[in-house]
Amino acid sequence: MVKRVGTTFPKNSEYGKYEIHIFNSLVKQVENKFKDKSNLVINTTWFGPQFDNIQWQKALSFTNNFDNLFLLSVIDPLYLQNEDLDILLEKYKVKNVYKIGMFEDSIYEWNFHALIGNNVMPKYSEQEVLLQDPKYVYMLYQRKPRYHRIEITEILRQRNLLQNGIVTLGGPDPETKWEGHHKDWEVLKIEDYPENYLGAGDAKDAFGGVPDDLATVGRLDLWRSHFLNISSETVFDEWDPLLVTEKMWKPMIGFRPFLVHGNPRTYKWLRDRGFRTFNKYWKHIDAETLGAHDTVWQVIEFLKTQDLSKMYIDMLPDLRYNKERFYEFSLEQEYKMENIFAD
Repeated sequence: MVKRVGTTFPKNSEYGKYEIHIFNSLVKQVENKFKDKSNLVINTTWFGPQFDNIQWQKALSFTNNFDNLFLLSVIDPLYLQNEDLDILLEKYKVKNVYKIGMFEDSIYEWNFHALIGNNVMPKYSEQEVLLQDPKYVYMLYQRKPRYHRIEITEILRQRNLLQNGIVTLGGPDPETKWEGHHKDWEVLKIEDYPENYLGAGDAKDAFGGVPDDLATVGRLDLWRSHFLNISSETVFDEWDPLLVTEKMWKPMIGFRPFLVHGNPRTYKWLRDRGFRTFNKYWKHIDAETLGAHDTVWQVIEFLKTQDLSKMYIDMLPDLRYNKERFYEFSLEQEYKMENIFAD
């Protein structure tokens, strides 16, 4: 027996149609693998008592106990707090908890965003994305104004480094309660049209008109003009669970060295999965232990003194390798999603 709880992204969005399929697939796999057990499957997108979508109430409404609880994290980090999980475990006398999907500490981990990168993102040719002229040292695309994004933008402004890069930063969205709202910050955007991009279903004019771009590298003329891609991830602090999203896969697909503006464990996570990182080119700056804010501005200042065209040519074998490895990795993730309990 399987009971299911949870909402998904809208089915007409690029994320939603995949998430719905993955949710349904997990339920079927649980039915086949644990058919003699009582099972509760929860899709954790916007799940918890803090969300006004009745899913938390539904999760507490069952009258039977459950042998197994399956937490499915497809797109976002797990919003469910430990104390709330304890409530479920105690109420239903759960014997086993299975974490499926975007959990770095689970044997059932896989990366949904790599699937999107392969199935939705354009298949750019090498000539479309190769560096042509390093007019800009770096690119830092940021949409939702989280604390760490406001902070790094202000640091770059104070150090007079905004002029060396292509930087965006979204503004307040009246439909949501964003943590940066109590601060004053300048919305930064480029001249472009949001309808050119593939989003998750958010309003096109939300966050000050910064495009909701999940599955392209943006304007190709700008892409070809920047050297270093800075991936400002959704989850920033190193004590939080690791989350690797489409922001990390774009430089792989687009032949760019990258910095992680987020959890420094991401570098090891990538190497453990067969990818190559680029911190050896600025090894005097310890990107894996230094705070992410300090890493970003110090690497930019260092790169301002370098021959970027020459460095890029030296990096090309690793850049080509990463792109090839990305497509292999994506297929591996798809197999894992469809064969979660395979021996």
